Amino acid sequence: MKVIALCADYGYLDKAETAIKSILYNNQYVKIYLLNCDIPQEWFVNINQYVNQIGSEVIDAKFDHGILNDSQGPRPGINEMGFARFLIPELVPEDRVLYLDSDLIVDDAIDDLFTIPFNGKEILGVGDIFDSNDQGDATTNCLINSGVLVLDNAALKKNNVSRDLIKMSRKNYVNGDQQIINEYFKDKIGLLPHKYNHQVGATYFAYSRNDQRMINLLNSVKDPKIIHYVMKGKPSDFCYLGIMREKWWFYRNLELSKLVQKFTIFDSMKIGAPKFATEALIFTYSANIQNLESLIKALPEVHFNIAAYTEVATGLLNLMKYPNVTVYPAIIYARVEELIKKCELYLDINYYQKDENVLRQIEDKGIPILSFEDTANKDSKYSNYKIFGNDQVDRMVQEIKNLEE
Repeated sequence: MKVIALCADYGYLDKAETAIKSILYNNQYVKIYLLNCDIPQEWFVNINQYVNQIGSEVIDAKFDHGILNDSQGPRPGINEMGFARFLIPELVPEDRVLYLDSDLIVDDAIDDLFTIPFNGKEILGVGDIFDSNDQGDATTNCLINSGVLVLDNAALKKNNVSRDLIKMSRKNYVNGDQQIINEYFKDKIGLLPHKYNHQVGATYFAYSRNDQRMINLLNSVKDPKIIHYVMKGKPSDFCYLGIMREKWWFYRNLELSKLVQKFTIFDSMKIGAPKFATEALIFTYSANIQNLESLIKALPEVHFNIAAYTEVATGLLNLMKYPNVTVYPAIIYARVEELIKKCELYLDINYYQKDENVLRQIEDKGIPILSFEDTANKDSKYSNYKIFGNDQVDRMVQEIKNLEE
């Protein structure tokens, strides 16, 4: 599959969604990682019910926003989320990744970008139109625009570049992430033709200043594959001074069902609230929950409801990147009662304090309780309480599957 990564926060989701629709309208069998801190699970569930029908997937790549807290966005149009691309080697497992900014559209098939050899380079990109050395011939020594990057992710992982790049982001660079990338990688950067990053957002700037180099460069791109609305103004604005506004709005207004229908018959029966075989409940006072993520991954048909009376740690909240997890921080008791009412399985796998009232209600209803050695209540007299060894995740998974039958 073709692997692509984007970064966005909830406030920029309209742009990211438009970019994603443009990618998938022109390319099949794509795995898209959306790096984010705050985009709701429901959005990912919904879009995947459509794009899974054409062999593609949008993955919720959550990370802790605290990593970027000290990153410096030096001017309008550059905010701290732009530095999230530095986390791709840590969050995306594949060896080759195409990074795309969210303020662009893909207007053609881009299979070439997944086969172009690196030839010893670690990053491939297109010259930055604002660099006077950029003549558009993909051979001149110039700075690249960081909005379209083909990454040798295997090499980036091996060299542990994420840590270095995030450290650099805490200094005030005039051109933010773009300047950092150009300075850090230097001779490890290879150039691509401008059709892969047609920076049309610079059109008004070029013509208003009669910059002939920029004008010639823009006019030389006849059939752009990727159209990039660089600079502060965007085609989503009420008044946009650039060109190709209508192309952006075509993808913005494109219904997901129409996207699917371009490639196959759309199945509306696959759209709707997800259905699960089992409703499991965990009530906790701690973010430390034994073997939780392993269980979540192994049991996609089980809905894990994780509740707490307190606020919860970011790591626990980020488990909602899995569509079968719902976390309820600072829950009210009326909501707890609802969860107990629909509960079919209780997992007593949180460390430290237990909620005796919740456990008593679970036992009164005869609901099975499963636990591991380190987190179990060894004094429990409840006949439907089963304890597994700390390393017996597979056995617990099988037990849960047996309960579903």
